[in-house]
Amino acid sequence: MTLVQIFEAWLWSFGASACFAVFFNAEKRDIVLSAVLGSIGWIVYLAFKSSGGAESIGYFAGAFSVAVFAEILAIVLHRPATVYLIPGITPLVPGGGIFFMMRGVVRGEFSEALSAGYGALATAVAIALGIAIASSTARIVAIAVKGKQHKIMEETDMSVQLPEDVDNPSSLQ
Repeated sequence: MTLVQIFEAWLWSFGASACFAVFFNAEKRDIVLSAVLGSIGWIVYLAFKSSGGAESIGYFAGAFSVAVFAEILAIVLHRPATVYLIPGITPLVPGGGIFFMMRGVVRGEFSEALSAGYGALATAVAIALGIAIASSTARIVAIAVKGKQHKIMEETDMSVQLPEDVDNPSSLQ
């Protein structure tokens, strides 16, 4: 794959993700970040595909990378991960496979329809698994970090002690 082809793929996936972010009424900074995530996911997919790996593994890796970065952005920017995730996976969605499946059904070419449908299903499952594993891992890490912070606060006794007579306004004078 040449550098020009990589740039072209990056540009088209960036544009597709940005358009979907605009369609979903994302804020301006979220549009750019979602588009970058879409580009990252598509480039990861192309890297796996061009290296001779299974296409489903490429879709899994692309969706996983988008989901991991969406979770990181959600934590850093205090936004929901779906703001970045939905437009970010848009370039990976198997629209072409579903189209070819339906075209095969309409034309009566059932073996072509079955083949395209199976490919689209495998792609959808790979994308769903990539997102599910990344999101679950992020939740487990977040719970572990919060648990560790809570344990540290208990050990150092950093809790706030309020006076007993806070409810009595005359004692505050």
